[in-house]
Amino acid sequence: MSDIDDLKLLLQDDALKSMVRILILISLALNDKMYFSDLIMLTNTGKGSLSNHLDILIKYGYIKDKNVFTIGGPRRVLEITDKGKIFYQNYTKIISKLHGNL
Repeated sequence: MSDIDDLKLLLQDDALKSMVRILILISLALNDKMYFSDLIMLTNTGKGSLSNHLDILIKYGYIKDKNVFTIGGPRRVLEITDKGKIFYQNYTKIISKLHGNL
């Protein structure tokens, strides 16, 4: 099986059919946790669109969320799950191999 085939297989999950969701997973893998507001700035999407992307990733088990209370009020925190970390490890491994083949 080629590296491209491996990548296609990895991205077959419906939750991973969006570059925004892949960007969210990569960002959370690198940071462990991020606030909703940080992801809005990172992805350059609106609140509703980002919420939809996050809900899909939560539904498929790639991330989890919780509300925390701060001095400034409640904030939504997103965190990558073990399943999300495994995706990230496999994704970066395949991308690295593809990059090495260029």
